[in-house]
Amino acid sequence: MTVTTALPELADGRARALARGGSAAWLLLLCWPLWSLLEAEPGIARVAWASGGVALFAGCWLLITWRLFSARAGSPRPWALAGLLGATLALFPVLGRPWAYVCFVLVVSALAASLRPVVFVAATVVAAVVDVVVLWVLGATFAGIWWVPLVIAVQAVVVQSLKQMGVLVARLEAARAEVAQMAVENERLRFARDLHDILGHTLTSITIRSQLAARLARTDPDRAAREMTDVEHAARQALDEVRHAVTGYRAPALSEELDRAARGLRAAGIELEVSPAEGPIPASAEIVLAWAVREAVTNVLRHSRAGRCRIDLSVDGTAAGLEVRDDGTPSNDDSGAARAGHGLTGLAERVAEAGGRLEAGVPPGGGYRLFVRVPLEVS
Repeated sequence: MTVTTALPELADGRARALARGGSAAWLLLLCWPLWSLLEAEPGIARVAWASGGVALFAGCWLLITWRLFSARAGSPRPWALAGLLGATLALFPVLGRPWAYVCFVLVVSALAASLRPVVFVAATVVAAVVDVVVLWVLGATFAGIWWVPLVIAVQAVVVQSLKQMGVLVARLEAARAEVAQMAVENERLRFARDLHDILGHTLTSITIRSQLAARLARTDPDRAAREMTDVEHAARQALDEVRHAVTGYRAPALSEELDRAARGLRAAGIELEVSPAEGPIPASAEIVLAWAVREAVTNVLRHSRAGRCRIDLSVDGTAAGLEVRDDGTPSNDDSGAARAGHGLTGLAERVAEAGGRLEAGVPPGGGYRLFVRVPLEVS
């Protein structure tokens, strides 16, 4: 699991690094106005002015554009945009016409990354007008100006698309993290449900057998010893099942659950009658019915105070069914509603996952009835 989850994160990190490296490469355009300035043999003051302004411009531009490729692509940095625009205006007197040709490409990218679409369109139009006017004032001809608004428009569309892509990537990363968290929570819920179902029946059986052994200790020591041996066996079996649940999923077998039900109910003095299905039950449906038998018998032992219990199994061409009835008369503190605890909730989830139906409650004749019907897989 560690490897599979790390690979997408590694891929995202490499893609983000490549995107940021590509955006930084655009700053090579700044070499043209700087080289033109150095060819004119300027003074130290002009070089210092140009160097400081270009450094401020480049730093603000990287802070703005790199956020496009992060989880915060939709949150701008206004102070960085203000610094970039201030550096842009301050460099016009120093770097002249080459700066006017280069800066608009980078400024439009920063505007797209920092402004909402409606505001960005207006700001782009203003930037195009300002750039054309500056070039005209600096002596550029019509042949050197007419294509500038077209390039600005293309640049605006491209950068706005990149911004939207960054926002989508951030949302996808958030959705993936949420799905991973939900998978962890579902696995915890599944494990808790399995642990409850595994231990509920066994611990109930241990409790009943221990009580029986305590009553028989004086009148029938040999039988009491046998009951305690069965208690030890049940405890060891429960420990094995918990180990299986910890190391991996272990599906119960219907035949094993019926045998357990017979032993547990017999120890509690409850007569059990089982009506088998008329045909074989497929494995997928058998697993759900086995969990249902475990939960139903556990509830009979804990809550029913019954004398008789009947389990009916059925199967036809479309579904397999299970019905468990008892003739118990629960007290007010141990009513049928008390049976609808964590175990019955977990069983309902299992049946729903299999596309089946669960019914549980007090039937008209009294006692308690649990009915499960699970559709068969169509091959």
